[in-house]
Amino acid sequence: MAQQRVKVLRRQRIFNRAVWRKSSRFTTSGLVTMGIGVVLISIGASINTGPYSSEGLLIGFGAIIALVGIVRLLIGFINPAIPEDLQPPAETEENVAHVEILPREPEEDDSV
Repeated sequence: MAQQRVKVLRRQRIFNRAVWRKSSRFTTSGLVTMGIGVVLISIGASINTGPYSSEGLLIGFGAIIALVGIVRLLIGFINPAIPEDLQPPAETEENVAHVEILPREPEEDDSV
């Protein structure tokens, strides 16, 4: 029973670390991306050169970049509910049993 508890605690610790890494990575990059988009939008809005000019292009690119930033923020904030939502770690080569599917052919002995 003690080993079961240790496994549960270890799994919960791994889960919490994964959630923290995901949220910190996507939240910071989402804020930076959204900031760049807002700066591009404000630069495009401040330029008044004509109806078909670079201001519309800057506002469009800024809006797209700001939307990407918002999506990254949402990815950072949404967490799985339980540790079982995470995929199990990949098995290492030590833990995988090597099973031969086809039998080996007998080797012929040429010695006389």
